[in-house]
Amino acid sequence: MAEIGNSEKRDIERFLYNEAELLDHRKFDDWLKLFTDNGWYWLPIKADQESPLDTVSIIYDDRKLLETRVRRLNNVNIHAESPPPRTSRILGNIRVEDRNPETGAISVMSRFQLVEFRGERQRIFAGSMQHSLVQVSTGFAIEGKRVDLVNAEGMLEGITTLL
Repeated sequence: MAEIGNSEKRDIERFLYNEAELLDHRKFDDWLKLFTDNGWYWLPIKADQESPLDTVSIIYDDRKLLETRVRRLNNVNIHAESPPPRTSRILGNIRVEDRNPETGAISVMSRFQLVEFRGERQRIFAGSMQHSLVQVSTGFAIEGKRVDLVNAEGMLEGITTLL
């Protein structure tokens, strides 16, 4: 594994905090720009799920589906987002796990808590995230994002909030 310096680790942390801010402020187009052209977003239904391709997932979006999801979330007439939720994300325990020596992709693990408030109802989501980041001219880009919910195997009412 190639070493990650303190400066690069701080840059990665800032990148993840910025991603959370974009989502909390519903800047979905800007959030989408954080992904590579072949980026993906995955919420497995089980913590030990190894692939989104061999079993059902809560969400598995490739770049095209992410673009569709963002278009829907930006539509003021989307029923599932009426009224639009307000969210607050807290990230922690950010640690760089690995750097792929062949591709340069950096694997970053973190924990999160997300509070969503909509229509006098509050929901809390929590779990872990794994980002696969690649370096680009502007800093980093998300090659893949996996979100493991603590209660992924429980009953989940429609999730429209991006985690």
